[in-house]
Amino acid sequence: MRAEKNKKTAKLSYAELSSFFENMAMMLNAGIIAEEAVYLLAEETDAKENEKLHTALETMSGVLREGNTLEESMKRTDVFPDYAIEMLRVAEYTGRLVDTLFHLSEYYRTEESVKKTITSAVRYPVILLFMVIAVLVVMLTLVFPAFYGVYNNLTGSLSSSSFNYINGAFALCRALLVVMVVLVAVLLAGVWMWRSGKKETVRKLLSKFAIFADLFQGMDMYRFTSCFDMFLSSGEMQDEALKKSMPVVESEELKNKLENTLSNMTQGSTFSQAAYGQRLFDSVNGRMLIPAERSGMLDSVMQKIQRSLKENNEASISRIANTIEPLLTGLLMIAIGLMLISLMVPLIGIMNSIG
Repeated sequence: MRAEKNKKTAKLSYAELSSFFENMAMMLNAGIIAEEAVYLLAEETDAKENEKLHTALETMSGVLREGNTLEESMKRTDVFPDYAIEMLRVAEYTGRLVDTLFHLSEYYRTEESVKKTITSAVRYPVILLFMVIAVLVVMLTLVFPAFYGVYNNLTGSLSSSSFNYINGAFALCRALLVVMVVLVAVLLAGVWMWRSGKKETVRKLLSKFAIFADLFQGMDMYRFTSCFDMFLSSGEMQDEALKKSMPVVESEELKNKLENTLSNMTQGSTFSQAAYGQRLFDSVNGRMLIPAERSGMLDSVMQKIQRSLKENNEASISRIANTIEPLLTGLLMIAIGLMLISLMVPLIGIMNSIG
């Protein structure tokens, strides 16, 4: 029953999670107890504008009044991610609750930023696709019939090859329209599958293209690194931090590397040694881990790796957008140019015959 309930309950958005954790961190840091902080947040949250968050906060407030922990109150709502709840459990045990809340706030703020970047990168190509379809429909329904009717009345002044130009342009226009409609249908089907819980299927299809495979791998690495660093900051042991960070990873290849890394750690290796042996990070970042761990600066280096991974992901998203947009724009320009030329050639023939 519990599992079924979790599946049916929608989680809070990245923006909501970031805001909640930041507000909690600031109030706890100011000396307000968790019960009072959650109560104040529930009072400030409009039930009509954000019913899900308001209900969750009220539930948490009631659980806290019963003497339970913040981690237990979050678990009762079924709207918080499991790994965030686990981080808070460790943080409450080790006394690093405020730092962990700030970490979680920054993590979900970054996730929201990446989500917006991807949405922005996808939006323009979609708009451009609809513009191409609109232009092709206008050409097929208005422009070509008008020219074709005029030229048909002047058959005696035109050679058969001139009509072939028009017929060829007509066929090209129809073919392009079919291709564009199929692209839009595929795109909409992909969005529907992604939102309906079939992300893995979409990932596998897109991962066949190297540019998307690199992006997904980079995003998984960033999520793992962020969670691993937060567990370490919360006071968790390295092997336990690694084990609890693995659920955020979706790539099978990366999961296998992490499992091998964990296996090496159980045999006596440190995280940095096992990660370097499995080539978990690239050569530059991987070489920094061992001296950083020996000098007690692993947290600092992990944060640098996070920033590097975030910048690489943003560059990958921009590269995809910068590839698709010119491609569609060029396709539209070429198609329109060819169609206009095919319409002008018979007109030139008429003018030459009159002259």
